[in-house]
Amino acid sequence: MKGISAIIATILLLLITIALAGTAYMYVSGMIGGKISKTISVLSPQCSSNGNITIIISNDGTTDITPSEDLTWLVDTGAGREPATFTCSKSSIAPHQNALCASNTLYPGQTVQVTVISPSNSATQSVYCA
Repeated sequence: MKGISAIIATILLLLITIALAGTAYMYVSGMIGGKISKTISVLSPQCSSNGNITIIISNDGTTDITPSEDLTWLVDTGAGREPATFTCSKSSIAPHQNALCASNTLYPGQTVQVTVISPSNSATQSVYCA
């Protein structure tokens, strides 16, 4: 009887270990895939002579980014961050592709810090508008 109890206990421990490992794998694989799927970087912020900011957004993730739905824009002119509106040259940015985005507000004579927030990360750049 004691020999059978040890075998059953060993089998139960193995099943519990396999179940925990499977659960951990599913959790981690979902987390990692979700985190890197819509990652951006901000390239070449510039300001035109009239104060219009243009920024190149690079999709460094693994799925398409829809700028109007996936990106949030914040602009800090020194008085705190405020929501901003930018229009992008593409309605969808494929992985490893870029899009040119321009502000709908003019910022002449100001140093502006632009923050772009995606579902996976955020990027901030400063630009001076002469």
